[in-house]
Amino acid sequence: MVETEYEGIVKMLRFFVQTKNFSYVDRIGNALNPEPVEVALLEAIRAFRSIRESAAVGENGRRFVEKDGSKIPVPGIPTEMEVKEFLEAVHRDMSVAKLVATLALSYPSKREEGGDE
Repeated sequence: MVETEYEGIVKMLRFFVQTKNFSYVDRIGNALNPEPVEVALLEAIRAFRSIRESAAVGENGRRFVEKDGSKIPVPGIPTEMEVKEFLEAVHRDMSVAKLVATLALSYPSKREEGGDE
């Protein structure tokens, strides 16, 4: 199950979708070879780390950003191992990138919390 294997990446890309920044998910989903996926993921993680480090912390200890009057939870940063496995999978099969991007565009099955996992 791709969502479970790459859940951190899906949540990070979903965060960008929720903030109306579709650039990273579009570039990953529409890539024709692994190199654009690598570049888009690098840039996404870099931007995400910056956003996450400056995000507000709620009473429950979870991080969030406010956009258009809504509090959007900020998920954790994907792990090194998850990123490595995702990129290796993309090198074997480009359809993995499209699937992860598609999952990021969908509504989550359960309520996602931001946080410091």
